[in-house]
Amino acid sequence: MNSVINDTITLIILAKSDLLSLLSNLFKEVYIPQAVYDELMFKDDIVKYRINHFDIIAMKPVSDLKILERIKKLNIDKGEIEAITLAIELDLMLIMDERKGRKIALMQGLKIVGVLGILIENYKQEFISFEEVKIYFLLFKEHGLRISEQLEKIFFEKLEA
Repeated sequence: MNSVINDTITLIILAKSDLLSLLSNLFKEVYIPQAVYDELMFKDDIVKYRINHFDIIAMKPVSDLKILERIKKLNIDKGEIEAITLAIELDLMLIMDERKGRKIALMQGLKIVGVLGILIENYKQEFISFEEVKIYFLLFKEHGLRISEQLEKIFFEKLEA
């Protein structure tokens, strides 16, 4: 895959875990809109540092104001609004983990993946081992990934399939 749009939470989890490289295994470019960048710069220094020094992340402004205004009416935060808008505008897959934002993105016809999907794809493409997946999964939970036991079970079943 070449390019993708990224929302905030997944980048925070990957940056805190020092695993942004999982993105570069799969994508040449990761675009973030201004609102996502602004949200990231309010996080702790390690997140800011790692995001600003990860060369495949580029800020890309939203230019289609009609789409932006339509998505703004859907009652989600500014980063999610701009990420969904940019993904529609550029016709790219969206990396997003917030439940409400994912639901809206799917209703807009977008293809989405979350941090667990990034782990699965890295494993399937043999960038990481099953043992690394388990370690990274626990690390992600430490750094803010909220997941139900049922979803955790489905995640590991997908890996073993």
